Amino acid sequence: MSEGQTTETKRDRVRRLLLTQLAENGFHFKRGSDAEAGRKMLDRLADDLGYLSDQQLATLYDCMRTKGEGAARNLWPAYATFVTYAQSLAGRPLSEMPRLAAWFGGKAGRDALEGNRLVAEFRFWRKHHSPPVRDFQMRGVMSEAAAIQDRVMRIRDKQRREVPLDAAERHDLEAYERDEAEALSMVRGAAA
Repeated sequence: MSEGQTTETKRDRVRRLLLTQLAENGFHFKRGSDAEAGRKMLDRLADDLGYLSDQQLATLYDCMRTKGEGAARNLWPAYATFVTYAQSLAGRPLSEMPRLAAWFGGKAGRDALEGNRLVAEFRFWRKHHSPPVRDFQMRGVMSEAAAIQDRVMRIRDKQRREVPLDAAERHDLEAYERDEAEALSMVRGAAA
């Protein structure tokens, strides 16, 4: 890095790609609101949305620019509104939420590992930021686990027979292996 250059933080990147653009398009806080509270909310958003890629932040901008509150639709939306849309776009990694990661890494993850549903349950937690507590949720996780195991078994069988994998098969296997490694790391880390 040359002299005078600084590294852009995640917070600064979120500001540049999302919050500053929304402000330039007219988003502001309600007249008379606490400026410090507003600044803190935007700082918290910038910190909490730092996991999104540049493209995902650009997509979130496109979404949020029409979500202003108030009669003129130009007041900053609530923190929860941003987080909900961001979560729909891309789930925040469990690794960035230590309490949820510890919960999954404990008995929940061990049970999922023993029940041969580790990756499916990990993906549920990552998407919903909660365990599958309802019967229909658990049935869905178990069904998804069976489908994942069948898909991975077929792909690995093709590899053993030296049959070339197509792009979708390579993608699915890489995603499975990445998710399995992250989930196992959480479970094993909690056990240590």
